[in-house]
Amino acid sequence: MADIKQKLIERSERIVDISERLDELEFSEDTNEKQSLFSELKEIADSMLELKPGANKDDEAYINFALGSVCSLLGYFDKAEEAYDEALAHWPDHVGILNEAFDVLVETGKYEKAKKYIERSIEHGGETPDVLYNYASLTAHMGNIDEARIILINALAKFPTDKGCRALLEELDLMLNPNYSRKYKN
Repeated sequence: MADIKQKLIERSERIVDISERLDELEFSEDTNEKQSLFSELKEIADSMLELKPGANKDDEAYINFALGSVCSLLGYFDKAEEAYDEALAHWPDHVGILNEAFDVLVETGKYEKAKKYIERSIEHGGETPDVLYNYASLTAHMGNIDEARIILINALAKFPTDKGCRALLEELDLMLNPNYSRKYKN
């Protein structure tokens, strides 16, 4: 069992490294490195699937979490959602899974489910500027600008220096009133 855990940890760390590198390459034209990283992600997914039959419930949830991450990075959003849901069946309050699943659900337009996941994330993991920004952004996208503004105003009361929440609030204020010109100050 310790061998499976070690393999899972090593593969998870590599997924994080690849994700960070893909972020760095987002606007790069270096398709060779991107393709190499995508190939490595596929190999990691295959190796995770090989570990699944001998895994206990915790390890299987961990494998599903990692598979969700890999599928998301590869753009297989339906498969990512499925893997995250399987992981959440065992770890329903895992904030990391909830947050990654939220991103996939927004990407696929499943806003109601995404809202439930972000609310669970806040309930179990607390409020952070990034989570509140995502929650407000989704709420605004779903058409409830006033609720989104309230989320952001409360976020800024807790995190007054957060530039993302401040910028989104200003953007929403401009949407509501194109003549609006006041900038929020610290």
